[in-house]
Amino acid sequence: MAASGESNHALVFGASGVSGWAITKELLSYPDKSKFRQVTALTNRPLSLEDSALPPDSRIELASGVDLTQSVEDVMNNLRSKTKNINTVTHVFFTAYIEKGDYQSLVDINTQLLRTAISAVDQVAPKLQAVILQTGGKYYGVEFAGELEIKPPLKETKPRAPSPYKEKIFYYNQIDALKEMSAKRSWSFTEVRPDVIVGFTPGSNYMNVTQGLGFYLSLYREVHGKGAEVPFPGTPKSWKNKHTDTYQDILARLEIHAALNQDKCGGGRAFNAADGQVTTWSELWSGLCEYFGLVGAGPGAEALSLDGLQGFATENRGVWEKVEKERGLKAGLLEKYSWGFLWGVMVGFDFDREFELNACREVGFTDTIPTLQGYTTSFERMREAKIIP
Repeated sequence: MAASGESNHALVFGASGVSGWAITKELLSYPDKSKFRQVTALTNRPLSLEDSALPPDSRIELASGVDLTQSVEDVMNNLRSKTKNINTVTHVFFTAYIEKGDYQSLVDINTQLLRTAISAVDQVAPKLQAVILQTGGKYYGVEFAGELEIKPPLKETKPRAPSPYKEKIFYYNQIDALKEMSAKRSWSFTEVRPDVIVGFTPGSNYMNVTQGLGFYLSLYREVHGKGAEVPFPGTPKSWKNKHTDTYQDILARLEIHAALNQDKCGGGRAFNAADGQVTTWSELWSGLCEYFGLVGAGPGAEALSLDGLQGFATENRGVWEKVEKERGLKAGLLEKYSWGFLWGVMVGFDFDREFELNACREVGFTDTIPTLQGYTTSFERMREAKIIP
């Protein structure tokens, strides 16, 4: 049975990230404006509503200072003291993440974050109905494509990666934790798996391909001039590989749909999330470059190395700082960007990895968007937020 909106209260962990930001925004209007009476959005660092670029709405409460690396008791106390009406929370969306330099640390910290968060909410929110866990393509072992066979279309029923790879994929531990924690509870959970997420964030974001492209192509135009030709940084193979990018609003809506329809989507079910279009960089690059007044070209004789990509930004930092001052942009975001993620998506992911979407269609989710439109809408949001010129 679909949830009624009269008493729904959503709690979003990681609300300033590319996924959490979109979930917070979409909760205000999707599937309609009456579904949630309160949206509590937790961010790691303090964020004002004005700086968040979220629409003004009295139902939003932005809160920070809930440190999920602390004890469950501390998190419970912080939830009670730093948010309003935490005892009325009905739906949780978990997108929090901490990056670590080695696999074991990555698994340990991100499993702990989830366990601590949900254990705390479980004890302070007796009306809890649903938990949405966002995972991603790493579930399918794409990070180890050189050692594992990736056979698209990727389906939710695909078995987990074998050892020694499964021990390095923290999503498996998170899913198992939720299965254990929900076993004797009245609430249920759903796992949602996007491909590479296309979207906007109000600040720096570790895994954000759109922010990287926005910085790269904006800087390229400033250095080489409007109308300059931009070779695709990847290889002839990555130029043609198939993927199913996931626009942040589509992802958020699927997660809300799952949260509100636990009769069909709960019980630990998993759903792929994507725009609905199988695409390639060869189909997208021209349109992406055109948005910035540039001319997209195919890959050159050699792919741009990670050092070359980072080096371009570093060598032209003075150019960007001048643009920041002249155009009134937010300062320092380009320097914080993780160029390794953009390089990995454009160069390292040189294999087909498209997702099958039958499962989400079967439970009534049919939203789609042309992938290029997802990118350009995100670039517009970046411009409005004074992140790119």
